[in-house]
Amino acid sequence: MRRALPLLLILLLAGGCSRMPKIIVLEDPLTAAEHIELGVAYERKGELELAKREYERALRKEKNHFRARVNLGNVFLAKKDYEQARAEYLLALEIRPRDAEATNNFAWCAILSGEGTEEAMARMEAVVSEPPGRRPEFLDTLGVLLMRANRPGAAGEAFAEAETLCRNADACPESMLREIREHRGELPGRFPSPSPTPALIK
Repeated sequence: MRRALPLLLILLLAGGCSRMPKIIVLEDPLTAAEHIELGVAYERKGELELAKREYERALRKEKNHFRARVNLGNVFLAKKDYEQARAEYLLALEIRPRDAEATNNFAWCAILSGEGTEEAMARMEAVVSEPPGRRPEFLDTLGVLLMRANRPGAAGEAFAEAETLCRNADACPESMLREIREHRGELPGRFPSPSPTPALIK
């Protein structure tokens, strides 16, 4: 039997390689960052499924890639899959706790879904309590959360500061200022001033 084994190998080799199965190993040549760039390009064109696929590929390359997690959360948010969006933002925040952008997007997920607003508000308050987070867009988000939590006074203060910062900043786009003013304008409709006490005739 031992003599038969080498003979079998010689016969196989002599028979030519054409009979041997060809094994093809497919390897993804792109880096996680390149998959994210592709995903962003697809997202800008509104091709959310293709963007999602690229972010997932990036995460297969690097499981704890912060940008891939946030961007995947954004895709789920755009698709109104709030549960999945929330999960991705929380994973991103595990990687970078108190990151302003991830916290902001997590907060908008809570605002749009109506779930988890208390947690989102606590996270946003922590972000804006530090100088880097005291930016118009984050104060505006906090204002919306406070308004939804029936805290009109605190919401009004957040919107007022957001508007002031936006007006005084060189890089604050007009669209952001308009959005802050729209949110601020919702306050009187949600929380009308109490009617004045009628004058009594004596």
